[in-house]
Amino acid sequence: MERVELNIPSNPIFERVVRASAAEVGSAFGFSAERIEDLKLAISEAVNNAIDHGNNREASKLVAVVFEIDGDQLEVRISDEGTGVEKLDFGHRAIDEANLEAGQLRGFGMYLISELVDDLEVSSSHRGTVLTLRLYRREQP
Repeated sequence: MERVELNIPSNPIFERVVRASAAEVGSAFGFSAERIEDLKLAISEAVNNAIDHGNNREASKLVAVVFEIDGDQLEVRISDEGTGVEKLDFGHRAIDEANLEAGQLRGFGMYLISELVDDLEVSSSHRGTVLTLRLYRREQP
């Protein structure tokens, strides 16, 4: 197993560091350019959620990002130090123009993440929230 760990302050400027790291890890894992872009976008959304909603942009609170390569699986865990979230069903969000125009975008980032990765888990408690993203190496057609 190969592992890369990052800890960034809850300042959006550092999301770029995680995004660049995701590109390098995705490349090392053997993902196509398109799959690397999916990985970067999913991780950007998750890190921005952790900064904005989990840690309320309190720079003293960290966002931890752990990349683990294990065989044909890439697992990425994004953790914040917030107070947790209520359980929401992110997989079945109705996205339509009426909702978008009404500004009902809460949960859209999570919906987007779930569409970009192969597997998504959310674990939350009073000590913070952990998003676990899993992507699998696929045979190229």
